[in-house]
Amino acid sequence: MAETDSRPLGIIGVGGLAGVLVEGFRRAGDRRPILLSPRNADQARRLAERFGCAALSTNQAVVDGAAIVLVTTPPAATLAAIRGLAWRKGQLLICAAMDVTVPLLAEAAAPAVAVRIMPSASAAVNADAIPLCPPNADARALLAQLGTVFELADERGFAAATALAAYHLWLYALMDTMAVASEAAGLPREAAVGLVASQTRAAATLALSAPPQAPVRAPLDLHGKPGSMTAQGMAVLDAADAFAPWRAAAAAAVRRARGGAAPA
Repeated sequence: MAETDSRPLGIIGVGGLAGVLVEGFRRAGDRRPILLSPRNADQARRLAERFGCAALSTNQAVVDGAAIVLVTTPPAATLAAIRGLAWRKGQLLICAAMDVTVPLLAEAAAPAVAVRIMPSASAAVNADAIPLCPPNADARALLAQLGTVFELADERGFAAATALAAYHLWLYALMDTMAVASEAAGLPREAAVGLVASQTRAAATLALSAPPQAPVRAPLDLHGKPGSMTAQGMAVLDAADAFAPWRAAAAAAVRRARGGAAPA
C-alpha cells in the first residue's frame, strides 16, 4: 500500500452511510486507521469490532488524528458539527451531506480543503458511482476504492449528479416490479431475482463499454425489431408514455438537489 494510503481517515457522523463506506474501504483492502466520532456510540462500537476502527471520545479527537475527514452527518447538522472544531492546513474534509455548498464547508472548516460527494449503498460492495466536487486528487484516490469517481467542476453539475443517486434507488423498485412479474409468470423466486438483477447489470456493462456520444438506447433500437417480443413490450410502454413520469421524477430530484444550502 502506498504511503499516502496509510494516512488516518476520520469519520464524523457514524450512521448507516458511515457503515457502508467503512465496509467498502475494508473490502477494498484499505487497512489505514479509521477514527470514528462518538455521537452514535453503538454503531461506532460495531464498526470498531467488525472492521478494526477506533471509536474516539470527541469530534475534535477525530479531526486531530486524521489527515482526511469524512462528514456523513444529517444535512441539518452538518455545518454545526464542523464549526467550532480546530481544522488545520493540509487537511481534507469530504462531505456527503446535501443542502450545503463547498464555500460554506470551506468557511466552516478553514483552513482545511473541502469537497462534496454523494455516495450510495453500492459503496459497500465497491460498485458505487460517486460524484465529487470540485476535483481533488486525494479524494479521488480514496473514493476510487469504492467504485467509479466522477469529478465535477461546479455545483450545478454536482446537483444533477446528486439527483442520479435517487435514480439508483428507483432502479430497485423497477427491478422488484420485474422480479414479481416474472415470478407470477412461473419463474422460481431465486431465478427471477437473479435474472432481473443480472440483466440490469448486463445492460449497464454494455452501456459503459460504448462511446459516451452514442445513444444509450442503441442496443434497444438495434435488436428491438418490429414484431419482436421487445418491440411488442415497447409498444405498450410508448402507448402509456411510460417514460414521462421518469422524466418528471428526474426533474423533481434535480430541483431538490438544487434547493439551496442549509441555514448558516
